[in-house]
Amino acid sequence: MMRLRLAAFLLLLAGFSSAQAFTIEDIRIRGLDRIAEGTVLNYLPLETGDELTAARTSDAVEALFDTGFFDDVSLLRDGDTLIVEVDERPAIARIEFIGNSQIDSERLREGLSGAGLGEGQSFDRPLLARIERELEQQYFALGYYDVDIESTVSPLPRNRVSLRVDVEEGEPATVQGIRFIGNRAFDVDRLRDVFEMGPKAWWAVLSQRDKYSRERLSGDLQRLRAFYRDRGYADFSIESTQVTISTDRERINITVNLDEGQQYTVGDIELAGDLIYPRDTLRELIAIDSGAIYNQRNITRSVEAIQEKLGERGYAFARVNPIPELRQADRAVDLTLFVDPAERVYVRRIRISGNESTRDDVIRGELTQYEGTWLSTSDLRASESRLGRLGFFSDVTINTPRVPGTTDQVDVEVNATERLSGSLRAGVGFGSDQGLLLNLGVQQDNLFGTGDRVEFVANSDDADTVYRLSYLERNHTMSGIDRRYALSFRDRDADEADLADYGVKTTRASYGYRIPVSGTDRLGADLTFEDVALEFSDPTAFQRDFQARNGTSNRAILTDLSWTRDSRNTAIFPTSGARQRLGLAVALPQVSDVEYYRFSYEQSRYLALNEQFTLVLDGTLSYGNAYGAGERLPFYENFFAGGIRTVRGYEANSLGPRDENNDPTGGNLRALGRAEIRFPLARDEDGNNLRFATFVDAGQVWDRERENLDYKSDISFSGVRYSAGLGLVYYSPIGPFTVSVAEPLNAKSRDDTQRFQFTIGASF
Repeated sequence: MMRLRLAAFLLLLAGFSSAQAFTIEDIRIRGLDRIAEGTVLNYLPLETGDELTAARTSDAVEALFDTGFFDDVSLLRDGDTLIVEVDERPAIARIEFIGNSQIDSERLREGLSGAGLGEGQSFDRPLLARIERELEQQYFALGYYDVDIESTVSPLPRNRVSLRVDVEEGEPATVQGIRFIGNRAFDVDRLRDVFEMGPKAWWAVLSQRDKYSRERLSGDLQRLRAFYRDRGYADFSIESTQVTISTDRERINITVNLDEGQQYTVGDIELAGDLIYPRDTLRELIAIDSGAIYNQRNITRSVEAIQEKLGERGYAFARVNPIPELRQADRAVDLTLFVDPAERVYVRRIRISGNESTRDDVIRGELTQYEGTWLSTSDLRASESRLGRLGFFSDVTINTPRVPGTTDQVDVEVNATERLSGSLRAGVGFGSDQGLLLNLGVQQDNLFGTGDRVEFVANSDDADTVYRLSYLERNHTMSGIDRRYALSFRDRDADEADLADYGVKTTRASYGYRIPVSGTDRLGADLTFEDVALEFSDPTAFQRDFQARNGTSNRAILTDLSWTRDSRNTAIFPTSGARQRLGLAVALPQVSDVEYYRFSYEQSRYLALNEQFTLVLDGTLSYGNAYGAGERLPFYENFFAGGIRTVRGYEANSLGPRDENNDPTGGNLRALGRAEIRFPLARDEDGNNLRFATFVDAGQVWDRERENLDYKSDISFSGVRYSAGLGLVYYSPIGPFTVSVAEPLNAKSRDDTQRFQFTIGASF
């Protein structure tokens, strides 16, 4: 085709060179099928009235070929009329990819389009061959060296074609070995541990460690550099990296040639530039000392800490440039941190987006950054956390673009992606602790976009029937005080809950406030009316004693005071921060039939180990007793432990003291602890989550106030029960599905153990 085109072109030039040039009176286009005539005329550098010469002929043919629309172009003369004959390239009507799983079809389609082979574009076969080779390189970068790519072009009516790209990916090559050359300070095994990629152990069936990709190798090399520079090797370098593949294209060996250099200590540390703060203030933020082993990570932390400090005063775009100077003779690095605060900026306007239901004022009420004030990075971070803890949003992002035409102004853009905040639940489930579960619930956490919360719940299992209605009015006052109403009824058959043989019906009505003290701290104050009705079929000794003193009907008015500190990054599936709660409930004297108090402290801490794994540390301490005329805590207010919600591996409510019938009675002192490592297995767009966890539980219940017990546990560490195991939780739209397999670590002969425990349906 190229030879034919060249011959035609030479004949054309010969014709125009041998003949006298002529003035074009008219231009006609031949051979068009789908391309508009106007398009050709637009690209043709000739028009009527022009004089056509051999040179201009060459330019015209070249211009039309450069469009990529044509396989052939000819210029002919008919009198003073110029005839342009073209042979159109076919258009690509559709592109189909078959067999690709490692590279998304849309990504492949975008790549072809960017290279000029997109749907609607002209088809160029030589270009297709080059793109096939490029696709192979992309697969090579992922470790698929046995990939086979074959394209099929099928003609369609109206000078169109369909393109089918068949990809046979084959199996990825696996990393067989990693060699290091030049290492002296650290052995090969230690350096291999730095790499996330490498040969996998025979037992790690599900591991992807041996999967090779160019991107993973690049990341591992960066980790190797960081490893050495965090240990003092400031002039460490990687000289070369070789990747060799076996002849069968199934195994890869990697060789890293490195130069460790020398180990350095930190010499003089200086602060330079416009510091804004007193020098001593910034020096306290430097996480490395003179004389210490040089550590790049600590230098980075120091830079970030100083930038964060400057950001609190409005210098949001401050730069801190660490300038190391190596003194090879002394094996020391002098470090200068040059501070450039840039211009101080303030907030012009706060824009809120993404909230389809939640009112703007609800979101603004959680912001600690305000319009017209200096921009504060700490306030932005606090605002993001406060919005996340509301539980209304699946994602919250805050950006600070500069105002065009200014250097000292930014806009704060808050984008809040809402999650479903309302639910209607109706379900049937089964729990190893509770038996048959019946659940009906209506809940709206963001009523009419106001942030108010309303809930009605009706639950029933083998032991309990519960009805609860509550309403939380957010921002009842301008100062951000919330108001809460609640009404509940509970009918418990303790015998069905594997407790002592009695029944108790409890009716409660409460009214209270939640008072913000700071961005993370909140005080609570509730007043509760409580009516308790007891039923005994075969009372035990301590039940008879209680009945003799207090009867079977008791009323109390309780005041419940609490302090909560919540610094979690989000209320749903937190990965950082902590939550603490301190509570004290007191039955008021004179107006209560029984006088008692209950104290509790709860804490949960969340530590992100990496992007996937989160360490959770939970602890609970609860204590209750009588005061005044009361002799002991009412037995129906006792604390219990054991079961899937407290100490897994032991039957529900089974730990601690027992009566003469060997039934658990609970106690007035409880201690619980839990360490758990969680990571998600799957997550859907609605935030429903499948999570796996490994855990260690600990806990026990004691009661030193009652002497007429058949079995009592001593208040000591030796009495604490432990368990370890695996857990699985799925947060579904109708409630959690929870499974645990736990092994009691120090169960005693009288303990009731239950290694497999589960709950299906909403808990209550």
